[in-house]
Amino acid sequence: DRIAVGRRQTMNRQLSEVDEIMDRSNNTLLHIEANNKALGHNASLPDAPKVFNVQPESEMALVKILDNFKQLVQNSQQKEQTYNALDECLAHRHRVEHLGSSVRKLVALVETVGQMRSYQEGQDGQEADEDSS
Repeated sequence: DRIAVGRRQTMNRQLSEVDEIMDRSNNTLLHIEANNKALGHNASLPDAPKVFNVQPESEMALVKILDNFKQLVQNSQQKEQTYNALDECLAHRHRVEHLGSSVRKLVALVETVGQMRSYQEGQDGQEADEDSS
Protein backbone atom coordinates (compact mmCIF):
# COMPACT_ATOMS: atom_id res chain seq x y z
CA ASP A 1 0.00 0.00 0.00
CA ARG A 2 2.87 2.38 0.76
CA ILE A 3 4.31 1.71 -2.68
CA ALA A 4 0.99 2.51 -4.32
CA VAL A 5 0.68 5.75 -2.33
CA GLY A 6 4.25 6.69 -3.29
CA ARG A 7 3.50 5.97 -6.94
CA ARG A 8 0.34 8.07 -6.82
CA GLN A 9 2.23 10.93 -5.19
CA THR A 10 4.97 10.70 -7.81
CA MET A 11 2.44 10.66 -10.62
CA ASN A 12 0.56 13.61 -9.11
CA ARG A 13 3.82 15.51 -8.77
CA GLN A 14 4.73 14.73 -12.38
CA LEU A 15 1.28 15.76 -13.55
CA SER A 16 1.56 19.09 -11.73
CA GLU A 17 5.01 19.63 -13.27
CA VAL A 18 3.56 18.92 -16.72
CA ASP A 19 0.75 21.39 -16.02
CA GLU A 20 3.32 24.01 -15.04
CA ILE A 21 5.33 23.36 -18.20
CA MET A 22 2.19 23.60 -20.33
CA ASP A 23 1.17 26.84 -18.63
CA ARG A 24 4.62 28.32 -19.23
CA SER A 25 4.54 27.11 -22.84
CA ASN A 26 1.11 28.62 -23.38
CA ASN A 27 2.29 31.88 -21.82
CA THR A 28 5.33 31.81 -24.09
CA LEU A 29 3.13 31.23 -27.12
CA LEU A 30 0.83 34.08 -26.07
CA HIS A 31 3.87 36.28 -25.57
CA ILE A 32 5.15 35.35 -29.04
CA GLU A 33 1.79 36.14 -30.59
CA ALA A 34 1.61 39.45 -28.74
CA ASN A 35 5.13 40.34 -29.83
CA ASN A 36 4.37 39.38 -33.43
CA LYS A 37 1.31 41.64 -33.39
CA ALA A 38 3.31 44.42 -31.74
CA LEU A 39 6.08 44.05 -34.32
CA GLY A 40 3.50 44.27 -37.06
CA HIS A 41 2.23 47.60 -35.68
CA ASN A 42 5.57 48.98 -34.45
CA ALA A 43 8.70 47.59 -36.06
CA SER A 44 11.18 49.33 -33.75
CA LEU A 45 11.15 48.28 -30.10
CA PRO A 46 14.59 48.94 -28.56
CA ASP A 47 13.95 47.22 -25.20
CA ALA A 48 11.91 44.32 -26.56
CA PRO A 49 13.15 40.80 -25.76
CA LYS A 50 14.47 38.65 -28.56
CA VAL A 51 11.49 37.43 -30.55
CA PHE A 52 11.38 34.33 -32.69
CA ASN A 53 9.13 34.21 -35.68
CA VAL A 54 7.28 30.93 -35.48
CA GLN A 55 5.16 29.64 -38.29
CA PRO A 56 1.59 28.83 -37.33
CA GLU A 57 2.14 25.19 -38.28
CA SER A 58 5.07 24.97 -35.88
CA GLU A 59 3.08 26.62 -33.12
CA MET A 60 0.20 24.19 -33.61
CA ALA A 61 2.63 21.25 -33.66
CA LEU A 62 4.10 22.40 -30.34
CA VAL A 63 0.65 22.73 -28.79
CA LYS A 64 -0.28 19.27 -30.11
CA ILE A 65 2.92 17.74 -28.69
CA LEU A 66 2.24 19.25 -25.27
CA ASP A 67 -1.40 18.09 -25.30
CA ASN A 68 -0.38 14.56 -26.31
CA PHE A 69 2.24 14.47 -23.56
CA LYS A 70 -0.33 15.52 -20.97
CA GLN A 71 -2.73 12.80 -22.20
CA LEU A 72 0.08 10.25 -22.06
CA VAL A 73 0.80 11.14 -18.43
CA GLN A 74 -2.90 10.91 -17.57
CA ASN A 75 -3.21 7.54 -19.32
CA SER A 76 -0.21 6.18 -17.46
CA GLN A 77 -1.79 7.34 -14.20
CA GLN A 78 -5.02 5.50 -15.10
CA LYS A 79 -3.00 2.37 -15.94
CA GLU A 80 -1.25 2.67 -12.58
CA GLN A 81 -4.64 2.77 -10.84
CA THR A 82 -5.61 -0.38 -12.74
CA TYR A 83 -2.34 -2.04 -11.71
CA ASN A 84 -2.92 -0.92 -8.13
CA ALA A 85 -6.31 -2.69 -8.15
CA LEU A 86 -4.62 -5.80 -9.56
CA ASP A 87 -1.86 -5.58 -6.93
CA GLU A 88 -4.48 -5.31 -4.18
CA CYS A 89 -6.31 -8.33 -5.57
CA LEU A 90 -3.10 -10.35 -5.69
CA ALA A 91 -2.16 -9.26 -2.17
CA HIS A 92 -5.63 -10.30 -0.93
CA ARG A 93 -5.25 -13.67 -2.65
CA HIS A 94 -1.81 -14.12 -1.05
CA ARG A 95 -3.28 -13.36 2.39
CA VAL A 96 -6.09 -15.89 1.80
CA GLU A 97 -3.57 -18.56 0.75
CA HIS A 98 -1.44 -17.77 3.82
CA LEU A 99 -4.48 -18.05 6.10
CA GLY A 100 -5.42 -21.38 4.45
CA SER A 101 -1.92 -22.67 5.05
CA SER A 102 -2.04 -21.53 8.67
CA VAL A 103 -5.38 -23.28 9.19
CA ARG A 104 -3.98 -26.54 7.76
CA LYS A 105 -0.99 -26.26 10.12
CA LEU A 106 -3.30 -25.65 13.10
CA VAL A 107 -5.45 -28.67 12.20
CA ALA A 108 -2.32 -30.82 11.95
CA LEU A 109 -1.14 -29.47 15.32
CA VAL A 110 -4.51 -30.22 16.96
CA GLU A 111 -4.44 -33.77 15.57
CA THR A 112 -0.87 -34.26 16.79
CA VAL A 113 -1.74 -32.99 20.26
CA GLY A 114 -4.77 -35.30 20.29
CA GLN A 115 -2.59 -38.27 19.36
CA MET A 116 -0.05 -37.30 22.05
CA ARG A 117 -2.85 -37.01 24.60
CA SER A 118 -4.21 -40.46 23.62
CA TYR A 119 -0.72 -41.96 23.84
CA GLN A 120 -0.12 -40.33 27.24
CA GLU A 121 -3.48 -41.58 28.52
CA GLY A 122 -2.53 -45.08 27.32
CA GLN A 123 0.82 -44.82 29.12
CA ASP A 124 -0.88 -43.56 32.29
CA GLY A 125 -3.37 -46.45 32.05
CA GLN A 126 -0.55 -49.01 31.75
CA GLU A 127 1.28 -47.50 34.74
CA ALA A 128 -1.90 -47.62 36.79
CA ASP A 129 -2.42 -51.28 35.87
CA GLU A 130 1.18 -52.13 36.84
CA ASP A 131 0.83 -50.28 40.14
CA SER A 132 -2.36 -52.10 41.06
CA SER A 133 -0.88 -55.53 40.36
